[in-house]
Amino acid sequence: MTDIGELSGSSRSDELDEVLDEHMIGELAGLRSFQRGVGYLNDRRVESAAASDKGVRATVRGTMPYDVELWLDADTLNWSCSCPAAEDGSFCKHCVAVALSLLRTGERPEGASEPTRPSQRSRSADPDVPLLEGFVHRLDVERLAEIVLQQAADDWRLRERLLLEARSEQGIGPDLDGWRQRIRGVFDAGRHVSYHEVHEWAEIVDEMIDAMVDLCDAGHGPAVAQLAEYAHRRADTAMGLVDDSDGWLTVISDRLADLHLQACEQSTSDPVKLAKRLAKLETTSELDGFYRSAVTYADVLGPSGLTAFRRAIEPQWRQIDPKDDGWSSDVSRLREAMIGWALAMDDPDALVEAHRRERIRPSDMVEIAAAFERAGRDDEAVEWARRGLSGTGHGSWHAGNTRDFLARKLRERGETEAAVDLYWKTFEASPSLSNYRRLKQEDTGVDWLSRGRKHLLGRLDPSGDNTLLAYGAPADGSVPEDVMSDDASAAPAAAAAAILTEILLFEGHAQQAWDTAVQLGTSSQMWMTLAREREQRSPRDSITVYASAALAIIDRKKANQYKSAVDLMSRIQRLAADAGEPELFDSLLQRVRTEHRAKRRLKELLDRAGW
Repeated sequence: MTDIGELSGSSRSDELDEVLDEHMIGELAGLRSFQRGVGYLNDRRVESAAASDKGVRATVRGTMPYDVELWLDADTLNWSCSCPAAEDGSFCKHCVAVALSLLRTGERPEGASEPTRPSQRSRSADPDVPLLEGFVHRLDVERLAEIVLQQAADDWRLRERLLLEARSEQGIGPDLDGWRQRIRGVFDAGRHVSYHEVHEWAEIVDEMIDAMVDLCDAGHGPAVAQLAEYAHRRADTAMGLVDDSDGWLTVISDRLADLHLQACEQSTSDPVKLAKRLAKLETTSELDGFYRSAVTYADVLGPSGLTAFRRAIEPQWRQIDPKDDGWSSDVSRLREAMIGWALAMDDPDALVEAHRRERIRPSDMVEIAAAFERAGRDDEAVEWARRGLSGTGHGSWHAGNTRDFLARKLRERGETEAAVDLYWKTFEASPSLSNYRRLKQEDTGVDWLSRGRKHLLGRLDPSGDNTLLAYGAPADGSVPEDVMSDDASAAPAAAAAAILTEILLFEGHAQQAWDTAVQLGTSSQMWMTLAREREQRSPRDSITVYASAALAIIDRKKANQYKSAVDLMSRIQRLAADAGEPELFDSLLQRVRTEHRAKRRLKELLDRAGW
């Protein structure tokens, strides 16, 4: 999640693209997912995008169609995707593609969105374009040819485009041997490519793939399919020679696979031969560009191709020892290839067989449940979802998709109470504000605050002593001076209390949140949140928390953090002056100067502040 400020709820979908920018999307996704999302957008994989009450819903065509939703909740950007990579809450490549589609289209999406490329926007906005176009149109042919040939000598991609058109004019296809030589030269650096060199190396590879895209756009799909397969094998070989700490080879593998699919969709190649090549690519490659290729290429392969794919992997599949734990790379690749085939056939029984060749993981069971649902076998779908949820545990981070699937099926069967109970069990197993908010969304008629508070206090006092249930401010109303203590023995209690105070703040009970923290303790981060909330109503409380935080920072004896402590002291000085009690700051300053007079860097910062 990321804080984006308070927005009105009347036009959430219109405001998403005003808030999002490429930097934010890149920060949320990380380099690998961002670049893969860009590729998905440029390949026009964002389909069926439409405004919703909360934000935007879209379908993204990946290994299978995935449902993505982006929406605003108060001052927070939220997202969800039905793909496995997003089960842990990650901002996956599908979320990236949808988010970028909002930035690159001039209208709100209603149906398939058509992205506007940045180059198109910048060209139309460039005031020098009319001048340049007029000049070029007036050039004589010889001068124009001279300029183009000079540029082509330095720009091999332009040279290839011109050569392609020249060869087409003569009825000659692309020079495949020349292309293979170039691909081999790009991937075979002849030495190890270090971390500091890999970015430049990847840019050269990207430029070559861009040229292959030009070739495909020119209608040479069969040739591009061959070249993409060759390039992918070279990329796989390069794994031992390239420092891939940042995942560049994964991005390259995905780009080549996406281009290969585009080329195959454009051509009329023999589906049986294609199936055999895909089976070999998937089961022998370390890179995952052709992961579950049968389901990705199902429309291209057709019945005959899917049959040939199964036959191609069947001999190796049958040789797998049933006792094999499935963690070896060879077994794993065969397993995923067979799963992809079963998904392409839309056969839930075949999918169970593919999974059962190893121990079926709980996280796989929601995929099986969804397959049974598509086949109209709802009872089996519910049973598989129950098994998956019981295997992962309600509090597990990757149980979300399974829980949501099962809750939806239970609601469809009229078992609303059982559906809501799934989310209560999740809160019991893993209390958090997000799980509490989901509870409220599922059933607004329940006093979840009282129920959740009782559960959290039970965690703090398992004996069942009711003294904690009647919590309130301590008799003297004092705030402990060591609120930033990192006492390990208090960590579990502080975690439960922090969740309770966070929930109380969310519900608007700021005073109860403060009283709970004072009596039961809370986390350091929550103390700071509470202190900011109390600056106006009770500056003394805020000063106590800030002073404890500043002293804790100084005690760490890390000079590069002293500025943070001094910044907190500046806040304390302002609050003390506003409250008419400047002596609160003066006493703190005196203590810091006395107890930490040996810290030269700290003394310099205090002097610079005029203290």
